[in-house]
Amino acid sequence: MRNIVCQVVKLAEFFECAIAIESLDFSNKKAKMSEESKVYNEMLVLLSTRMFRETLESRCRRFGVELIKVNPAFTSVIGMINYMGRYGLNSGTAAALVIGRRALKLSEKIPQCLLRPEDVNKHDWSHWRRVASFIKLHRIRRTQLFQWRKALEGIRSP
Repeated sequence: MRNIVCQVVKLAEFFECAIAIESLDFSNKKAKMSEESKVYNEMLVLLSTRMFRETLESRCRRFGVELIKVNPAFTSVIGMINYMGRYGLNSGTAAALVIGRRALKLSEKIPQCLLRPEDVNKHDWSHWRRVASFIKLHRIRRTQLFQWRKALEGIRSP
């Protein structure tokens, strides 16, 4: 992992650009591990996000590369809806695009066809929360979201 961090920081230094990451915190999730499934628990234990983040922060400080931490809210959902199908990206790369855009302070509008008339004046993130809940409730697979208009039929209904 250290080698990967070194390569990423070298690239950022070479191109004179910042690195953007999600400001993730799994402490609450780890505290509730007994309540979750075994596979999910193992995944959280194996995630060494803290070590990765600390190594990245240290390396960025050492080489003078700016590290921007962004709110992780709905990055995957926004990426899948706005960028995955449009650019032929996988869901992780589409989420990374959203992280980068968020670091640049760009906003992510929800497509008009997903808005309900009564929700027009609400904050964008409340719309994304509704989309994320719909995807989870209906167990829509990520691959189905390449054609999200078809996969999300019925979302405008209350």
